Amino acid sequence: MRRLRVGEPVLGADGRRLGALERLVVDEQAHRVTHLVIHGRLVSVQHVRDVNGTRLQADLDQAGLTGQPQAGPELVSAPGAHWTAPGGYSIDDFLAIASALIGQGPYVPPVHLELDLSAVHEISPGSHVWSGTEHLGDVSQLLTDDQGNVESLVLRRRGLLGRRVLLPARHVREVVGSSVHVDLTGDEVNALPQYEDPAG
Repeated sequence: MRRLRVGEPVLGADGRRLGALERLVVDEQAHRVTHLVIHGRLVSVQHVRDVNGTRLQADLDQAGLTGQPQAGPELVSAPGAHWTAPGGYSIDDFLAIASALIGQGPYVPPVHLELDLSAVHEISPGSHVWSGTEHLGDVSQLLTDDQGNVESLVLRRRGLLGRRVLLPARHVREVVGSSVHVDLTGDEVNALPQYEDPAG
Protein backbone atom coordinates (compact mmCIF):
# COMPACT_ATOMS: atom_id res chain seq x y z
CA MET A 1 0.00 0.00 0.00
CA ARG A 2 1.20 3.51 -0.77
CA ARG A 3 -0.32 6.68 0.65
CA LEU A 4 -0.88 9.20 -2.12
CA ARG A 5 -0.14 12.92 -1.99
CA VAL A 6 -2.01 15.27 -4.28
CA GLY A 7 0.56 17.48 -6.01
CA GLU A 8 3.41 14.97 -5.87
CA PRO A 9 5.37 14.51 -9.11
CA VAL A 10 4.91 11.44 -11.27
CA LEU A 11 7.80 10.23 -13.41
CA GLY A 12 7.37 8.72 -16.85
CA ALA A 13 8.80 5.49 -18.22
CA ASP A 14 11.98 7.35 -19.21
CA GLY A 15 12.49 8.69 -15.68
CA ARG A 16 11.55 12.24 -16.65
CA ARG A 17 8.68 14.15 -15.07
CA LEU A 18 5.36 13.15 -16.62
CA GLY A 19 3.26 15.53 -14.53
CA ALA A 20 1.83 15.92 -11.06
CA LEU A 21 -0.83 13.90 -9.28
CA GLU A 22 -3.82 16.24 -9.59
CA ARG A 23 -6.66 14.18 -8.15
CA LEU A 24 -7.54 10.65 -7.05
CA VAL A 25 -10.35 8.69 -8.70
CA VAL A 26 -12.28 6.29 -6.50
CA ASP A 27 -14.75 3.63 -7.53
CA GLU A 28 -17.32 3.79 -4.76
CA GLN A 29 -18.61 0.31 -5.48
CA ALA A 30 -15.13 -1.24 -5.30
CA HIS A 31 -14.02 1.02 -2.41
CA ARG A 32 -10.58 1.73 -3.81
CA VAL A 33 -8.52 4.22 -5.77
CA THR A 34 -8.60 3.06 -9.39
CA HIS A 35 -7.07 5.97 -11.34
CA LEU A 36 -4.85 8.98 -10.86
CA VAL A 37 -5.44 12.23 -12.71
CA ILE A 38 -2.15 13.34 -14.25
CA HIS A 39 -2.16 16.36 -16.55
CA GLY A 40 -5.93 16.04 -16.96
CA ARG A 41 -5.75 12.37 -18.01
CA LEU A 42 -7.06 9.27 -16.25
CA VAL A 43 -4.19 6.89 -15.58
CA SER A 44 -5.07 3.47 -14.21
CA VAL A 45 -3.09 2.50 -11.12
CA GLN A 46 -2.00 -0.55 -13.12
CA HIS A 47 0.28 1.85 -15.02
CA VAL A 48 1.86 3.20 -11.84
CA ARG A 49 4.38 1.84 -9.35
CA ASP A 50 5.97 3.15 -6.20
CA VAL A 51 9.72 3.77 -6.31
CA ASN A 52 11.37 3.33 -2.89
CA GLY A 53 8.38 4.86 -1.14
CA THR A 54 9.48 8.30 -2.31
CA ARG A 55 8.00 8.82 -5.77
CA LEU A 56 5.53 7.43 -8.29
CA GLN A 57 6.55 6.23 -11.73
CA ALA A 58 4.24 5.40 -14.63
CA ASP A 59 5.04 3.02 -17.47
CA LEU A 60 3.89 5.70 -19.94
CA ASP A 61 5.75 8.40 -21.85
CA GLN A 62 4.17 11.73 -22.87
CA ALA A 63 2.57 10.20 -25.97
CA GLY A 64 1.19 7.34 -23.88
CA LEU A 65 -0.23 9.80 -21.38
CA THR A 66 -1.94 11.75 -24.16
CA GLY A 67 -3.59 8.51 -25.29
CA GLN A 68 -5.29 7.99 -21.91
CA PRO A 69 -8.91 9.18 -21.51
CA GLN A 70 -9.57 12.73 -20.38
CA ALA A 71 -10.91 13.18 -16.86
CA GLY A 72 -14.18 14.58 -18.20
CA PRO A 73 -17.69 14.47 -16.73
CA GLU A 74 -18.71 11.57 -18.97
CA LEU A 75 -16.34 9.29 -17.02
CA VAL A 76 -15.80 10.95 -13.64
CA SER A 77 -17.58 13.54 -11.53
CA ALA A 78 -17.24 15.27 -8.20
CA PRO A 79 -18.14 13.08 -5.23
CA GLY A 80 -21.54 13.67 -3.70
CA ALA A 81 -22.60 14.91 -0.29
CA HIS A 82 -22.17 11.42 1.20
CA TRP A 83 -18.38 11.74 0.87
CA THR A 84 -16.16 12.58 3.82
CA ALA A 85 -12.60 13.55 2.98
CA PRO A 86 -10.07 11.79 5.21
CA GLY A 87 -7.59 13.74 7.32
CA GLY A 88 -5.11 15.73 5.27
CA TYR A 89 -7.30 15.75 2.15
CA SER A 90 -10.07 17.96 0.82
CA ILE A 91 -13.14 16.88 -1.10
CA ASP A 92 -11.62 18.56 -4.19
CA ASP A 93 -8.79 16.00 -4.13
CA PHE A 94 -11.23 13.29 -5.29
CA LEU A 95 -13.30 12.33 -8.28
CA ALA A 96 -15.73 9.42 -8.41
CA ILE A 97 -16.33 7.10 -11.34
CA ALA A 98 -19.58 8.29 -12.90
CA SER A 99 -20.94 4.79 -13.55
CA ALA A 100 -20.19 3.41 -10.09
CA LEU A 101 -22.94 2.66 -7.61
CA ILE A 102 -23.30 5.09 -4.73
CA GLY A 103 -23.60 3.75 -1.21
CA GLN A 104 -26.31 4.90 1.16
CA GLY A 105 -24.23 5.90 4.16
CA PRO A 106 -21.33 8.30 4.73
CA TYR A 107 -18.25 7.12 2.91
CA VAL A 108 -14.60 7.84 3.59
CA PRO A 109 -12.65 7.16 0.38
CA PRO A 110 -9.38 5.24 0.52
CA VAL A 111 -6.21 7.24 0.02
CA HIS A 112 -3.73 4.50 -0.75
CA LEU A 113 -2.59 2.73 -3.87
CA GLU A 114 -3.58 -0.91 -4.22
CA LEU A 115 -2.40 -2.59 -7.38
CA ASP A 116 -4.89 -5.47 -7.58
CA LEU A 117 -7.71 -4.13 -9.72
CA SER A 118 -8.88 -7.47 -11.09
CA ALA A 119 -12.42 -7.08 -9.73
CA VAL A 120 -12.94 -3.38 -10.37
CA HIS A 121 -13.46 -2.75 -14.08
CA GLU A 122 -15.80 -4.71 -16.24
CA ILE A 123 -17.01 -4.56 -19.82
CA SER A 124 -20.54 -5.87 -20.06
CA PRO A 125 -23.62 -5.45 -22.26
CA GLY A 126 -24.78 -1.87 -21.82
CA SER A 127 -21.28 -0.46 -21.18
CA HIS A 128 -20.89 2.98 -22.76
CA VAL A 129 -18.12 3.28 -25.34
CA TRP A 130 -16.22 6.57 -25.65
CA SER A 131 -13.64 8.14 -27.93
CA GLY A 132 -12.33 11.12 -25.99
CA THR A 133 -15.52 12.92 -24.99
CA GLU A 134 -17.63 11.45 -27.82
CA HIS A 135 -20.11 8.74 -26.82
CA LEU A 136 -19.90 6.25 -29.69
CA GLY A 137 -22.57 3.84 -28.52
CA ASP A 138 -23.07 0.92 -26.14
CA VAL A 139 -21.78 -2.64 -25.98
CA SER A 140 -24.52 -5.08 -26.98
CA GLN A 141 -22.45 -8.24 -26.54
CA LEU A 142 -18.91 -9.60 -26.11
CA LEU A 143 -17.37 -12.15 -28.46
CA THR A 144 -14.77 -14.45 -26.92
CA ASP A 145 -12.35 -17.12 -28.08
CA ASP A 146 -12.32 -20.73 -26.87
CA GLN A 147 -10.37 -19.73 -23.73
CA GLY A 148 -12.90 -17.04 -22.78
CA ASN A 149 -10.69 -14.08 -23.79
CA VAL A 150 -12.59 -11.15 -25.27
CA GLU A 151 -11.78 -10.82 -28.98
CA SER A 152 -14.33 -8.23 -30.06
CA LEU A 153 -17.12 -6.02 -28.79
CA VAL A 154 -20.38 -5.71 -30.66
CA LEU A 155 -21.05 -1.99 -30.54
CA ARG A 156 -24.54 -0.59 -31.08
CA ARG A 157 -23.92 2.80 -32.65
CA ARG A 158 -25.77 5.89 -31.53
CA GLY A 159 -28.24 7.44 -33.94
CA LEU A 160 -27.62 5.09 -36.85
CA LEU A 161 -30.84 3.09 -36.40
CA GLY A 162 -29.07 0.86 -33.93
CA ARG A 163 -26.45 -0.28 -36.45
CA ARG A 164 -24.12 -2.80 -34.82
CA VAL A 165 -20.43 -2.95 -35.70
CA LEU A 166 -17.64 -5.34 -34.75
CA LEU A 167 -15.04 -3.52 -32.63
CA PRO A 168 -11.80 -5.52 -32.11
CA ALA A 169 -10.77 -5.64 -28.45
CA ARG A 170 -7.25 -4.39 -29.33
CA HIS A 171 -8.73 -0.90 -29.74
CA VAL A 172 -9.81 -0.73 -26.08
CA ARG A 173 -7.45 1.69 -24.31
CA GLU A 174 -8.99 1.82 -20.85
CA VAL A 175 -12.03 0.71 -18.89
CA VAL A 176 -13.19 3.14 -16.22
CA GLY A 177 -15.84 1.46 -14.08
CA SER A 178 -18.06 0.09 -16.83
CA SER A 179 -17.22 2.79 -19.41
CA VAL A 180 -14.96 1.74 -22.27
CA HIS A 181 -12.45 4.15 -23.86
CA VAL A 182 -11.19 3.26 -27.37
CA ASP A 183 -8.46 4.64 -29.62
CA LEU A 184 -10.70 5.06 -32.67
CA THR A 185 -12.55 8.16 -33.87
CA GLY A 186 -16.25 8.15 -34.64
CA ASP A 187 -15.49 8.04 -38.39
CA GLU A 188 -13.14 5.09 -37.91
CA VAL A 189 -15.83 3.25 -35.96
CA ASN A 190 -18.34 3.97 -38.75
CA ALA A 191 -15.93 2.26 -41.17
CA LEU A 192 -15.85 -0.96 -39.09
CA PRO A 193 -17.69 -3.96 -40.53
CA GLN A 194 -21.31 -4.39 -39.59
CA TYR A 195 -21.94 -7.25 -37.18
CA GLU A 196 -23.94 -10.12 -38.66
CA ASP A 197 -25.45 -12.31 -35.96
CA PRO A 198 -24.73 -15.95 -36.90
CA ALA A 199 -27.98 -16.94 -35.20
CA GLY A 200 -29.85 -14.69 -37.59
